[in-house]
Amino acid sequence: MNAWPKNKLAGKYLNSKTFSEDWAYVLENASVFNYWRMGEISLVHPIPNDLGTLVLLDDVPYQAKEGPLDLIERFFKLHRLMDYQLMRRTCESLPALPSRKVPIVNTHFSLFPTELPEDSVWLNPLAITHSEEHKMNCLVELTCGLSVELPVHHKTLIRLSNKAVYALAIYRRDYSATLLTDGRPLEYVALPATPFGHLLSKQEFLQDWLSTPGEFFNHYKRQEYLQWYRSLSESDFDSLD
Repeated sequence: MNAWPKNKLAGKYLNSKTFSEDWAYVLENASVFNYWRMGEISLVHPIPNDLGTLVLLDDVPYQAKEGPLDLIERFFKLHRLMDYQLMRRTCESLPALPSRKVPIVNTHFSLFPTELPEDSVWLNPLAITHSEEHKMNCLVELTCGLSVELPVHHKTLIRLSNKAVYALAIYRRDYSATLLTDGRPLEYVALPATPFGHLLSKQEFLQDWLSTPGEFFNHYKRQEYLQWYRSLSESDFDSLD
């Protein structure tokens, strides 16, 4: 594949309800998504008319036949990253993290669903450059210049972005051997120098920790162990004797 021009999606506009000329343009320029290709995902978007899912990986468009959550879970599993179902159960026990629209994280980026996860648009909060209210919905512009209309209020978008950035910070704090365990959440996440990044930097939620060091790690590992334990059969227990 030839080098992707950085501004090729600039000025294009997508929503989840209508298959438009801009949708057709984006998909004409999209390759089949290669799950083994590692990179930073900025957008996972269901395509109207049940045509699969659009993925922006390193700002390049790809198309997959799987639904949004199935795609994300497969990508994370292939690269030995976080298990989303374990993340969901972990968040249920940590009040600082969302229990319904749960983000997923790894060392490099986080993604959050704007609606219930299975068929939702998923966004990387650090890939949003600008956001505004738009006809009772919210319009976001991404680093590649693509605009996406979301069926949520602007305040909801900010709240979900806060949670996703916080989840990324807490993951980096608890899992990295090179980072210290003190400092504020935003010392673990470099927000981009964009209007949306500036907006997030002023959010009170991101100024202090709401959990102790290692708490997220311990809860996740407990869920991981419980899942392994429940998967054992009677013959597995016999082999442990």
